Amino acid sequence: MIKKTIKIPLFWKIYIIVVTIVLIGFVVLWSILWTALKKYEQSRPEYAMDKITEQIQLQDTGDFTKYVHTGENAYEGSEALDEAVREYIKNVLCEGAWAYTKKSGEYTNDNPVYQLKKDGQKTDIIIYLEKRSKNEWTIADVSGLSCEGKTYEIIVPENSEVTVDGNKLGSEYVTETKDAEVLSNVAKHINMPKTTTYHIENVYKEHEIKATGPVYNSELELISSTDNVYEFGFEANSKLIEEQESRIKEITEIYGKYVVNYEGFAKLSPYILPGSYAYSYLSRISKTNIWLEVSREPAFSDMKVYNYQSYTKDCFSCEVSFDLQVSYNSGSFKDYPTHMEYIFVKRSGKWYIADMVMLK
Repeated sequence: MIKKTIKIPLFWKIYIIVVTIVLIGFVVLWSILWTALKKYEQSRPEYAMDKITEQIQLQDTGDFTKYVHTGENAYEGSEALDEAVREYIKNVLCEGAWAYTKKSGEYTNDNPVYQLKKDGQKTDIIIYLEKRSKNEWTIADVSGLSCEGKTYEIIVPENSEVTVDGNKLGSEYVTETKDAEVLSNVAKHINMPKTTTYHIENVYKEHEIKATGPVYNSELELISSTDNVYEFGFEANSKLIEEQESRIKEITEIYGKYVVNYEGFAKLSPYILPGSYAYSYLSRISKTNIWLEVSREPAFSDMKVYNYQSYTKDCFSCEVSFDLQVSYNSGSFKDYPTHMEYIFVKRSGKWYIADMVMLK
């Protein structure tokens, strides 16, 4: 059996060839156009910013640590600083809807500057771009990222030993030694004790701070720790407390009776240092007070003596709190909560009040 060969007309041959060439040309042209469009897109700074915000969105933020401003050297060392920076970036570039906008007043076509937005709100993070190549933008710098350590200020009596986590703090951290301010009114009566101030900069972790006093080698009480300022009081001498507490209460009762005109200054004056600020102040109370005459002896309750501080072997202070109940000739009765501080100075083996401060 003889097979017939089907001949394709010349027209259709030419047609098929032309269509094939056109299709190939179209594919090539589309490929060229697509590549050109892709290169154009990648050459725009917005493409780089899209990638950056996508990176933040995916919490892939490790590259940003190098743009974080920090102190020169962390007190705890480089490892602690690196850890703090990583934690900072993790907290700042946290989950949320991240976007960007051109930075008004700074953006130019040659130097694109963008401000990051989170959840629709502008942040302080500014990204500066630069051209790495003809068709690629990359981060030149980032501002608004700052992981500053804390500065600790530690105030102790002069010659005290300060330890941080058990390690003695050296003299290189001392910034100031000055007269104890609390004793300014008794300066002429004593050899003024001083306080020393230590500064520790770039602190990135919490630390245990302790101080040991120079007089009795006892641990000092932390009396204030506000805004990273740690102030330690002077030492307390248990023997002094035992010897003086009942006497201080006795003086306080005489003082309370004196200020309501139930007792005269002659009863109080033997406990006051002549020529002192306390003597000058207390001697004028009977002439200037506004108390009415009382009908009977004032009563005292809840009296406490505490916060003893030995500045030197010849000077100490303490706080006293009590309630003073007063009955007036008019028949009225009133309770006066009182909080005060005494500063005592020793003369000829005896303690005298040299200053007195009313506290809140």
